[in-house]
Amino acid sequence: MPPERVAVIGAGYVGLTVACVLAEAGFQTTAVDIDVDRVKVINSGRSPIIGKEPGLEELVGSVIGSGLLVAMTDLMACKGMDAFFVCVDTPVGDDHRPKLDILKKVAEDLGRVLKRGCLVSIESTLPPKTMQLTMIPRLEGSSGIKAGKDFHLVHCPERVMPGKLLHNIHNVNRVIGGIDAASVERAKYYYSKFVHAELHATDLLTAEISKTAENAYRDVQIAFANEVALICEQVGADAFEVRRMVNTCPYREMLIPGAGVGGHCLTKDSWLLVSPMNSQELKVITGARSINDLMPQHLAKLAEEALLDAERPLRDARVSIMGLAFLRDSDETRNSPAKVVIDRFLERTEVVVHDPFATESYKVPLERDLIKVLLGSDCAIFVTDHTVYKDLNLGDMKQWMRTPVIVDGRNLFDADKCRDKGFFYRGIGKGKS
Repeated sequence: MPPERVAVIGAGYVGLTVACVLAEAGFQTTAVDIDVDRVKVINSGRSPIIGKEPGLEELVGSVIGSGLLVAMTDLMACKGMDAFFVCVDTPVGDDHRPKLDILKKVAEDLGRVLKRGCLVSIESTLPPKTMQLTMIPRLEGSSGIKAGKDFHLVHCPERVMPGKLLHNIHNVNRVIGGIDAASVERAKYYYSKFVHAELHATDLLTAEISKTAENAYRDVQIAFANEVALICEQVGADAFEVRRMVNTCPYREMLIPGAGVGGHCLTKDSWLLVSPMNSQELKVITGARSINDLMPQHLAKLAEEALLDAERPLRDARVSIMGLAFLRDSDETRNSPAKVVIDRFLERTEVVVHDPFATESYKVPLERDLIKVLLGSDCAIFVTDHTVYKDLNLGDMKQWMRTPVIVDGRNLFDADKCRDKGFFYRGIGKGKS
């Protein structure tokens, strides 16, 4: 008996991972993406994702080699498949309002290829009531068949993250919100093949809110840590030592402060969650967003203060931005705090940018050579905690740099050791001694 045929729409961080594990589970899988170059890379047996993703490159090669995975750009070629998994972006605009144009187009196109009895699982993160008000009308309108009657429909929001794609998809619990109980059971059939954790059944709306709420909650926790860091800087304390002491208390889990929040999820999921409301009525969630958006500006301000202490005029300075990706050892640069820092300095001084994994530059050519970026630098601003930065020798850095200024956005360095070596040091959450 031939394997069931399934399609994954969107082959980014989420979709590629979903497609690979479905193929590994024995389903004849098609990954659909509008990016022609990405499709070519996948079909060559390689992962288009650069960075440390344990096991993913090997898995792509394996399932492509077995013939169980193929990538293409034509969704219409997927007509009559047994299941569809939608993994496309749901961004917000500059006004913080959801932009669902991509999702709407996918829903209308997808409806044209649905067959009776198939499953549609929406993994994209959604504002509340999107399934009811957007997805169901469009799927039914273009297919001519009814969700919950003629085809199964669930919202099973993804829970992966760069650096842990395969680990999370296998080991993290999943929420499956269904239009009816039969849809949930059909979805469990597929997800149980590769999720080695609990599958929690609920309704569509609860699944939508739970996903955005879990990310908004983390954003709020990060904002709390960042506010404590600002307090510690003001009074001369070390926020990381404070955090260590706080977490000796049972049921306290203070997170790590830093240069800001980046990536595709945390920066926008809070706005998706609050989108049905007048944001002026909400204080905690929207306030947290403001604090976390402030942090890269604050990091840049620390750099300006350190250059002033070092008597290096900003107009004559060479500023090195260390890390363009938002996450350690990843190539993901969407909404990276580094972009805010670059923007702040670009019109006023020379800026050079280093990242070992990022593949797309931002306004300034990307440099891979670590020494070249630090050579003659007047200020090294560490925005990302890439592993390679942790191995830097302070003595070597002092020789390479013209002006020994370190601005530490990720607690990479010991402040006292830096100052003992003759560096002008500033760090998020570390009071000036």
